[in-house]
Amino acid sequence: MFRALFSRPELLTFFTMSVLFFICIHGFDAFMAPYMVRLGIEPQTIGMIMGASGLASLCIRFPLSVISDVMKNRKVFMQFALLLPVIAWPLAWMFPAALTFWLAKLACGIAAASWVLYNIIFIRYFPRDDAPAAVALLALAGPIGVFISNAICGAVALWLGSTQAFFVPAIAGCLALLLSLRVREEEDSHKAPHLKACIDSAKRQLADRSIWFIGLLATVVILVPFATRDTLTPIYAQQLGAKAGTLAVLSNIHLLFYGVAVALCSSVFYQRLGLVNTALVGIGLQIISSIFVPLTSNMWLIYLWQALAGFSFGMAFAVFMSLSVVNTSEHEQTTRMGLFQTIYSCGMFFGPVLMGVLLQYVNVYAGYWVIGGLCLIAGVLTPLAAKRVQQRQLPPAARKASGMLSQDAVK
Repeated sequence: MFRALFSRPELLTFFTMSVLFFICIHGFDAFMAPYMVRLGIEPQTIGMIMGASGLASLCIRFPLSVISDVMKNRKVFMQFALLLPVIAWPLAWMFPAALTFWLAKLACGIAAASWVLYNIIFIRYFPRDDAPAAVALLALAGPIGVFISNAICGAVALWLGSTQAFFVPAIAGCLALLLSLRVREEEDSHKAPHLKACIDSAKRQLADRSIWFIGLLATVVILVPFATRDTLTPIYAQQLGAKAGTLAVLSNIHLLFYGVAVALCSSVFYQRLGLVNTALVGIGLQIISSIFVPLTSNMWLIYLWQALAGFSFGMAFAVFMSLSVVNTSEHEQTTRMGLFQTIYSCGMFFGPVLMGVLLQYVNVYAGYWVIGGLCLIAGVLTPLAAKRVQQRQLPPAARKASGMLSQDAVK
């Protein structure tokens, strides 16, 4: 899988564009909450701003997946989505206030909603049986992109000031737009469906309990980094005296180990542990990393727990991303992935909002303990959700073509 990435130019171009995409939508996240605290914005408002991207994704992902299936031109939607943060971040630089920050995060959320299209285009470059591994491979673009953006934004914030770092995601978005001109979409093996056919497909997906089950568990898993890495931990570290450089290191440690875990999923963990056990180990480590952060004031130990948090998130979330396309016919992959990403966007929204409320009315420790409890519930339910995916029914023609992939992929 990795050899293909570097031996096929179209894959490398698309992967590079995906890295720039993540720099664009998450470029300033590690510094935004502490920056707003310095401006005197209330914690509850900060939570609403940080959750704006999840709110936008929640509303847009699924309809976008249906419409793009009808038009069969996913690249146009991806390009339009990239334009929004390119415009919004310079606006936040000119008028730094709660409203412009909310608009910038909302624009990033609309752009993030197009990630479903990236996944579908990418997996079409591979044979059908390689779809779960392809999804895990493309997920690696996330930690790489945010790692790079944190390093650049940290340096810019340290030497030029925090507001100058607003231009980093805008520039990355421009570069991604340029690369998108070279991206080609693999032709689908089926004709472009009519709107009625796509609506019927959407209804089938909405009635599929397995995708809701997997999506809700993914909601808990993705809630953890948005609530801790992007909200609680930077604020907690700042209370301990951390500066911009330390905040960048904290976020990048999480992303580095997240990337390592995702890379190991497709090449090691899936083969040796199976999808279910990989998810269970990841969720278990998420519990540990969540409850131990507020129990120490030593930054070196916080670095350690942050590394564990990134690694555990990579293990767990890659599994749920892969399960979302297991045992799914080709012509319904976009819709199903769109619904899955819509569901887990709830975690991107409610995570920061919940943490903002707990910060304002309780304390920082309560936030971490709530996260640990939610992860425990997700771990208990994961085997049952995977069983539902294994029992998912395909149309007869699609079942024959796929060779019942889920029997081999889900363990």
